[in-house]
Amino acid sequence: MPPNTTPHDESLLNRTMHVLLSIVQDHRSSIQPIIRSRILSDLISGLSDLAFNPNLIDSDKKRSSRKAFQAIIDTSPSAALLPTLSAFLQTETTAWFKSVISRQIARIPMRDGGVLHTILFVMSQVAPSLGQEAQAQPTNGPQFTVQGMMQISRLLSAVPQDTEPSIYFEAIAPQLLELLDGDDIDMRRVASYTIGNGILGKRLYGAPGSIGHSIFIEPIFATLTAKLNSKTARWLSVPPHADTSASQSTHQHGPSIPVQSHQIILALHRLKLLALQHPNPGLVKRIVYPILLPLWGLTCYSQQEQLNEIHASTMTLLQTYFSISVGVLPLKKLVDHLMWDGGPTWTFTTDFHGQIAFKPRPESKSSPFDLVKHMDSLQTRVDLFIGLLGSDPSTEERIGDIFLHVSQSWLVQSASLDGAAERGRREQLEDTTAILQKLMCAKVAERLLDKFKDTLSRRPLRVLELIKQVVDGELCKLRSQQKSRSSRNAENVSLSSLANIVPERSESEENELDQEISDSLTTAFSLLSTVLASPEFALSQDIKILLEALKEHLDQLIPLLPSTLAKPATTSSMLLEIQLTSPESTEVKAAPSHVLDLETHRQALADLSSDLPPVQAEGFSLLSKLVLKSSPVLDIPSTLTLLLSIITDSSETHANDEFIYLNAIKLIGTLAARHPRTVVKTLVDNYADPGEQRTLDQRLKIGESLLRTVQDLGEALTGETAKTLAEGLVAVAGRRGHKPETQRARRQLEEKERRERERQERNRQPGLSDLSQLIDDSEPESPEQNAYAASIVAAWGAGASADDEPEDLRIRASALSVLASAVQTNILGLGPMIVSSLIDLAMTTLTLESTIESAVLRRASVVLILDVIKALDSAREARKGQDIGFGFSLVDQEATPSSHSGDHQGPSTVASIPRLLRTLGFVESVETDAIVRGHLRVLIESLEAWMEKSIMWGIGARDGGEPRLELGDRIAGLSIDPLAGRGSGRPRIEEIE
Repeated sequence: MPPNTTPHDESLLNRTMHVLLSIVQDHRSSIQPIIRSRILSDLISGLSDLAFNPNLIDSDKKRSSRKAFQAIIDTSPSAALLPTLSAFLQTETTAWFKSVISRQIARIPMRDGGVLHTILFVMSQVAPSLGQEAQAQPTNGPQFTVQGMMQISRLLSAVPQDTEPSIYFEAIAPQLLELLDGDDIDMRRVASYTIGNGILGKRLYGAPGSIGHSIFIEPIFATLTAKLNSKTARWLSVPPHADTSASQSTHQHGPSIPVQSHQIILALHRLKLLALQHPNPGLVKRIVYPILLPLWGLTCYSQQEQLNEIHASTMTLLQTYFSISVGVLPLKKLVDHLMWDGGPTWTFTTDFHGQIAFKPRPESKSSPFDLVKHMDSLQTRVDLFIGLLGSDPSTEERIGDIFLHVSQSWLVQSASLDGAAERGRREQLEDTTAILQKLMCAKVAERLLDKFKDTLSRRPLRVLELIKQVVDGELCKLRSQQKSRSSRNAENVSLSSLANIVPERSESEENELDQEISDSLTTAFSLLSTVLASPEFALSQDIKILLEALKEHLDQLIPLLPSTLAKPATTSSMLLEIQLTSPESTEVKAAPSHVLDLETHRQALADLSSDLPPVQAEGFSLLSKLVLKSSPVLDIPSTLTLLLSIITDSSETHANDEFIYLNAIKLIGTLAARHPRTVVKTLVDNYADPGEQRTLDQRLKIGESLLRTVQDLGEALTGETAKTLAEGLVAVAGRRGHKPETQRARRQLEEKERRERERQERNRQPGLSDLSQLIDDSEPESPEQNAYAASIVAAWGAGASADDEPEDLRIRASALSVLASAVQTNILGLGPMIVSSLIDLAMTTLTLESTIESAVLRRASVVLILDVIKALDSAREARKGQDIGFGFSLVDQEATPSSHSGDHQGPSTVASIPRLLRTLGFVESVETDAIVRGHLRVLIESLEAWMEKSIMWGIGARDGGEPRLELGDRIAGLSIDPLAGRGSGRPRIEEIE
């Protein structure tokens, strides 16, 4: 037992601990292994009392007791220590003892194998759902659930108070990385979630420069950018290890070391697990953007060299990254470095084993430039980029931004170019890199026009901005040239200059200038004609202002153009005039407000159909925004059907990932807050499943949705919504269900499993044990325990034995739990009639469902009545003891005469406490389940406490319908009638003779 504030007998406790320690710490082989596990809790409790109790004064004894306490903790295995220490925290104890135990639990992950033991222990304590998991065959280890993963993440990311974060994380990081690199899928998911959400999700440990970032992220960055050094390389060893000498000098990075191919593969493997194993779009953005170019280079090179695994990993990472609304900046970064193939000093290659590797970049002068190979690579990279551009949720908007960006690089000329600047620009164009950059931008713009011509027509603003920039640039350049020639002519005025009044210019220079102007303007005029002639072109206010400015500048440009361009320029000006002066342009129509919502809805549906958790999380986020703004594009029944299909999806991908359906359940709760009646009715109908179209596990998941919906509704759970919910759940929780098809399928499955077990028994050779039993070194359950558990699960599925083809007991228990949550949420909204029916349902279940397998129903029924009492009491306290309109009756309704029953029983009475106490007392006396019996004792005490409080409310009550202190028609033991004077007038005193 946990220690009290002060020991009852300090000397006796000291002698007892001394004797036990002498036995446990004896090095000779004896009974230590037998008794150590049995007395471990006593040793920890007693030694902590002697070592840390603040009421004890002797410091020498405290010091020696602390050493003994720490020795017991250090020598006890983690598997035995975790359940012992956690049991202390589950009981009421003193604050100092709880602090000591919590500190020891927090330090267990720092042991060798402590992280694994912690994970297994927490998972073993988290109960699985009652659906498919409970029906599955028993496994050798605990079942992994989202709730368990969240608890593990919180526990492992909590640094002990007396430990530096760097020391703690360097102790548990090798264990987490070893699990992340291992073959166990469940352990990889837990490690990934703990690192990504628990450690990197906290700014203190996950920000750049922090201890978590330096351990888990910086080695990946350093590997993929060829900047690996001794500090980061130690975390890429297999298995990982923390080099204490290196950790003591974290500010010194040391010289770079060569990156091996296995380190590149390991870094990509860890990056993929951290980014894709769980839905965390924020983490994906943080860990992908800094290495966007290396990932792009790896993707292109692996495709070129047919390294399929590397290409699939990097392409998945990039598609996931661009699928979560990262904006236009990463796309611009990628298109500006489309031909990126490594750093300034290194590039990609393959080693002798055909694996990806890095090599020093050769000098440009030593290797000739292969234009054909470069053009092939450019075409491949442009296609890859266009594919990634299509992954962005805002594809149409991004297409316009990228088209404007790449077109500016080769169409728009500088607005202020004098002669020297013009010559410098021509010299720059002679440079191969600049020429290739312009060629790349032109290629991307060409592919965008080919593939997304309709999209650019629907969003013409970006294209028109580009055309205006081209026209403005050429106009400024031609004006500058004309001004320069005029100034030179003014300076050289003389008689001899009259002979050269028309300046001479070589034919080659004139042709070159005309060609440069023609290239950009011809493309601009062609784009303008395409946009204005498109049937989807619509004139908005912004576009109209832009077209007016464009026409003004184009009219100023036409006189300065050569004859070859004057005609198409004039045609473009006429098209602009027609658009601006047409009758339709006078009434500028604003873009419909729901157009963006339609695109968002389309992208949300596309994201939800993805197999990647971060992309699915982004889809839920987009759909949630539409729900919160009550967008008219949402069809509520269709959206609800979509979410229900996600929740009940039985495919292996979705069934094994609880993150997916938990996000869907959360979104259903959000949707119910806007449309409660539609959502509640749909959920109740699917939960009741009268057509027997859903499995048990699917109905239990819909029950979780109902639970979340009820909690999110709050005070909105009232009226018709509350009535629909209560009637449907009462029908499910009662014994009205008739499931012939379900029971038939259950019996067929049981018969199939029985035949399979018999076949295995016949095929098993005598004398040989089951291989799984030989491998499993854990303590197995006895055959009697297994048989008992199997019989209970089978009885749950069979339902009430007294009924014909009844409902599954687990569904009925789930319905009772949802009803209890509704009572806690808004009992005033439910009203007296619904609450009264709930109490009747619970009492009927307690009295009639008395079998062993029905204990789960009786537990839920007792909890339901307890929740009613607590909710009524809370509502009464919130009103400071005033009447809430209904409640319990203090009168025994069966004992009162019928002539006065109307005075005590009415629409405001939900149940009679004396009658409840009498029934519950009988049920408690015959109850065989210990948990139900304990719940019943608490319920009886709560009802008695309610009676006492009601008496106090009655004494302090006033007029106006407040509660009264009811005494009944007669007072036992007294021959008086307290109601005899009711209805008569005041007594009169008369004088008689």
